Amino acid sequence: MKRFSCPTCGNDVHFENTQCLSCGAALVYVPEARQMLVLIGEACANRAAIHCNWPAVDGPLCECCAATETIPDQTIAANATRWSRIEEAKRRLYYSLISLGLPREQDELELRFRLLGDVQEADGSVSPVLTGHEDGLITLNIAEADDDEREARRLTLGEPYRTVLGHLRHEVGHFYWDVLVKGRDEAGFTALFGDASQDYQQALERHYAQGAPVDWPGHHVSAYAAAHPWEDFAETWAHYLHMVDGLETASRFGLGPQIDAYRGADPAELVAAWMPLSVAMNEMNRAMGQSDFYPFVLPVPVTEKLAYIHRLIHG
Repeated sequence: MKRFSCPTCGNDVHFENTQCLSCGAALVYVPEARQMLVLIGEACANRAAIHCNWPAVDGPLCECCAATETIPDQTIAANATRWSRIEEAKRRLYYSLISLGLPREQDELELRFRLLGDVQEADGSVSPVLTGHEDGLITLNIAEADDDEREARRLTLGEPYRTVLGHLRHEVGHFYWDVLVKGRDEAGFTALFGDASQDYQQALERHYAQGAPVDWPGHHVSAYAAAHPWEDFAETWAHYLHMVDGLETASRFGLGPQIDAYRGADPAELVAAWMPLSVAMNEMNRAMGQSDFYPFVLPVPVTEKLAYIHRLIHG
């Protein structure tokens, strides 16, 4: 993430700001320019409802908000906050996708989102919403926007890391497998990630019943990545976005190497810069009594997968 300043007074502003807290100027983030500007034209129609600070594009909504086909049921009071939190994370996702020059639609595929809550049935039972991806449509359970619920699920599943932005980065990886790999470089993918033709549902059932193989840390970025090659790709894709956005943020604040992480730096250079930075940030978090900032290890097979994703994007 870049460092932003108010175009009127030069005061530091954040990516989420709709207004400069110093001079009061109304602000809008223009994604194509990657700049914060003074609001002049039409703002996204969701500006008042969820504090979206992007401009309207070809209609009342910005590109990011328009990609959401289904918003949470607004007759439930807490859902306004959940919707706002998810869309805020989604704008950070779109910042990365646009910065990397990645298409949000290609051929017959278009990136879309549904934000749904679990359904209370008449008999008292609950029909859960499963977060996932299918043919460009990403479904996200809005419970992930509640810190207590998300933390409970993280502990139940034994995950070291679980965030709304992390979910979005993972699920969009499945979309880009369809866009960049399927029918284009499946041989290259198979050589690194494995044979994706194995039954996906059976692989997930086996993972949840038996857990990951004991040797997964030597080959995968997370235990879940060992479930199936598609999940390995999506997990690695998410970590690539963690890395480039983290490195850009650090460099804009004078931390670590001053490299342009989004504009095609060598993948080995990215990993070499990311590792010491993430270790330092882990220690900073521990110094504050918090859990690790980046609780992951990147063995050589994972760095090779990250380099593959880098080549896909910049190729």
